[in-house]
Amino acid sequence: MAYDLHIVRTRDWLEASKTPIEKSEVDALVASDPELEWSTSDYVDMSDETGTVTRYFTVYWKGAPCFWLYRHEILFSDPTPAQHIKLLHIARKLNAYMVGDDGELYEIEKGFFGKEKVKVTNDS
Repeated sequence: MAYDLHIVRTRDWLEASKTPIEKSEVDALVASDPELEWSTSDYVDMSDETGTVTRYFTVYWKGAPCFWLYRHEILFSDPTPAQHIKLLHIARKLNAYMVGDDGELYEIEKGFFGKEKVKVTNDS
């Protein structure tokens, strides 16, 4: 089973609806970044508690599926190390956090010679 990571504006991804990431913000992000594009063929159909089905399209990074906007958050599973760094930059642009399913926070840390790496902290 995949482990999901969430880009949200709350420290708890389950509270993402309190300060949602809007589709218009993701549209602007995609439009401003030549490495990103909306897919027209890769999507997930999800039904809500009322049975209404919504189609959520994937965003590609460098031509490959990377993440999708789901309700109030950006959601992705098992990113590669390069995708992880890109998604942390996206979180920063959106004034958001990257949070794991178990509540851990992900950040960019500068290593030797300025190389970026992922730092994980657990506040619980």
